[in-house]
Amino acid sequence: MRPPDFKSLDARDSSRASWIFRSARRLLLLISPPTSLFALTMGAVIRQIWDRDAQELWIYVALIVGTLAIYLLKDQIRIYWTIFQLNGPPTVPLLGNVNCLLRKDILEVMSHTAYKDYGPVARFWVTLIPYVILLEPDDIQVVLGSAKHTSKIFVYRLLDNFLGKGLITSDVDTWRTHRRLLQPAFHLHVLQKFVGSFAERADRLADRLARYDNQQLDITKFVNDAVYEILNETVLGVNVASKANEDGVVDLDDLPFRKGQVLMTHRLIRPWLIFDWIYKLTSTGQQEKKQSQDLSAACHRIILEKRRLQRDSSSPTKKTSLLEYMMETSERNPEWFSDEDIINECCTFMLAGQDSVGTATAMTLFLLANHPDWQDKCREELDEIFAEGETNRSPTMQDLRAMRWLECCIKEALRLYPSVPIFARKLGEDVKVGKHVIPSGCGVIVLPYSTHRLPHHFPDPHSFRPERFSPENSEKRHPYAYLPFSAGPRNCIGNKFAILEMKAVISAILRRYRLGGVEGKTEVRPKFRLTVRASGGLWLKISQRVDAR
Repeated sequence: MRPPDFKSLDARDSSRASWIFRSARRLLLLISPPTSLFALTMGAVIRQIWDRDAQELWIYVALIVGTLAIYLLKDQIRIYWTIFQLNGPPTVPLLGNVNCLLRKDILEVMSHTAYKDYGPVARFWVTLIPYVILLEPDDIQVVLGSAKHTSKIFVYRLLDNFLGKGLITSDVDTWRTHRRLLQPAFHLHVLQKFVGSFAERADRLADRLARYDNQQLDITKFVNDAVYEILNETVLGVNVASKANEDGVVDLDDLPFRKGQVLMTHRLIRPWLIFDWIYKLTSTGQQEKKQSQDLSAACHRIILEKRRLQRDSSSPTKKTSLLEYMMETSERNPEWFSDEDIINECCTFMLAGQDSVGTATAMTLFLLANHPDWQDKCREELDEIFAEGETNRSPTMQDLRAMRWLECCIKEALRLYPSVPIFARKLGEDVKVGKHVIPSGCGVIVLPYSTHRLPHHFPDPHSFRPERFSPENSEKRHPYAYLPFSAGPRNCIGNKFAILEMKAVISAILRRYRLGGVEGKTEVRPKFRLTVRASGGLWLKISQRVDAR
């Protein structure tokens, strides 16, 4: 195609062009100075070459377009320039390192080779999107410890259908508002009110296990069901124990919360489904939409029922769930916390708390079963807390806080198998880590599973050694070397809630049973999902204590 002959423009066209330039110049005065200066300079150049021949004009146009593209994409170019200087896993054209995400042993591979092969700062490509991986606590602290880097990367948007705009996925302004409003509900004096629910459901789990005396079982299912019951009661104020089947276990497979995790995981490990218009066409996308609607509707029905009970009550009702605290917060701050916000946060607490706490609790029980010396140490501690003859006494908040060695075992289990093995942030400004400057806007990935196994922070990192978390050993450790609940301003709001819940469940079992390992099933084979899972289950042998207290 022959380029147009700009010299053939008549006087009227030239006058019109001159008017366009003058108008554009006035308009640009309203734009930011750097952009105005750049655009006005380009305009002056264009006017100078306006009367040149067509061939020469097209060369100038190409140069101008190229310069403009570089200017507009300069931030992205800086990110790519930095990424290309970093080491990382081998890539596949267009797919990047997606093949790594599909490996069942990715957690083990990354924990054993990431630091050794790629160093403390590495790169990782998800299709054409680059990320920087940080493994050293000093570098992690620079990002997680700053309020300037609290934005989440766009991948978290994929969780919106189920989590909504809750504390995990919301933008910075929404998160900051919700965190400030909800933080009082997680103070210890409020959590103390939930200890009774923790203990009751934990005792119910211990009762279920009685029928498996001297038998082998996968403890995962039983613990997950107990955690689900606890969350329903403490988060939503709903009792689901009546729905137990003939085996004494609640069937969760058809419930929205359980299906929600399966569907979210399916999408997260298939990067080509990040595009909504593709995902909506898939059967999984359609299932997710239905499950999301069911989940929101269920939460909304519970809110309406709670409000009806409050209206019908002649005296103020006692708050027994986080939902009621959120409803009270909404009444006091309707412009900041709506019913939709309540539903989003309920979904967040249920979905985030279910498998994370369930997996951590089951992992701890499994590790104690295979380390009888530490199981005995925890049991001796419990026998000191619960005097002889107090077999049926439920633990108090003071009792749970006194379980020091059990807490060390829980923390060591979370070090070896952090429930959430990966999280990420979007940088709000340039950050210097080591000899590299990571540009603003770049996505940064933190891998607790790998950082927790750095031998210079945790000697003999693959062994179960709870003494690492004694007070004297903990105070020597870098504050960002251990982060099962994330760290910094945007850490997990429910970390104390989770530890107390785990203590209640594990102590109830240890007070009544002895746990043993199962031959051939003494190793954990972790697999990557939204949370760490154990491939093949967590098997142990359970037998009733004759000296139970």
